[in-house]
Amino acid sequence: MSVPGQNILLIALGAIARTPVAYYKDIGRTTSATGRDVTQFADVVIIEDSQVQAVPRNRYENMGLDYQKDYVTWFVANNVIDLKCDVSGDQMTWNGKRYQLVSETDWFAMDGWTYVLCVQIGTA
Repeated sequence: MSVPGQNILLIALGAIARTPVAYYKDIGRTTSATGRDVTQFADVVIIEDSQVQAVPRNRYENMGLDYQKDYVTWFVANNVIDLKCDVSGDQMTWNGKRYQLVSETDWFAMDGWTYVLCVQIGTA
């Protein structure tokens, strides 16, 4: 097996359970009547080729995470957008909860998958 260049996530999903999620792609912002920026999302897409895992609380301190929030990591075979300057970022729902994509480790260009830290922002 050749790495990089292999989609390791799709290989791993042959051995571990896939976690389907509902994905909401950020398509830009509009300004409301009150002057507030409102993120617009494309129609929901169900992504089958992914895996969601809870972030263990004993890793929160090392990762600089807020103990008052819940986080998951999402391994996905899609090119997604996290929070960036002037970009609200994509969102996803899993297990009845809605998550904001916060920080992505982009392996997509090289290997066809992405690892994303997500924070819970509400319910689905």
